[in-house]
Amino acid sequence: MGIVKALRFSVQARWFVGRLLRLEAAGKPTLSVATPPEFKDGIVGIWSPEELLVGAVASCYELTLVAVAERRRVPLHGLDVEATGHLERVPAGGYGFTVLELNAALTTEPGFEAEATEVAQLAKEHCIVERALEVPVHLRLEVSAKALDPVPA
Repeated sequence: MGIVKALRFSVQARWFVGRLLRLEAAGKPTLSVATPPEFKDGIVGIWSPEELLVGAVASCYELTLVAVAERRRVPLHGLDVEATGHLERVPAGGYGFTVLELNAALTTEPGFEAEATEVAQLAKEHCIVERALEVPVHLRLEVSAKALDPVPA
């Protein structure tokens, strides 16, 4: 039996102003995130949480595929993944993702097409981010209050 690892990936979201926040993680550049322009007071030109989720699935799938191909010694000469998340009104109220589509274009060497197809399917099964979409999100909330300093007259 292999070594069991427990990994933690921590990020901090810090509200900045309006519908804009900063996403931070130790040793990484800060990322601005905002409500998408399709929603009230959304901001054009800034990554949205929805795009980050779709991007997380696409990038996880692609990196998992590369790792599986490497382990199975399936040569890759090219790999592009286009992802689309469908956000619609859901019966429970509000909006929710109803499906995420991944369109992958993989190039391998002649004679490896079947193995490349198998690797692509295995990558989908083992993509950690895709698996996360099937688990509950737990919220721990701490609320505090702070009076604003009075404005000098």
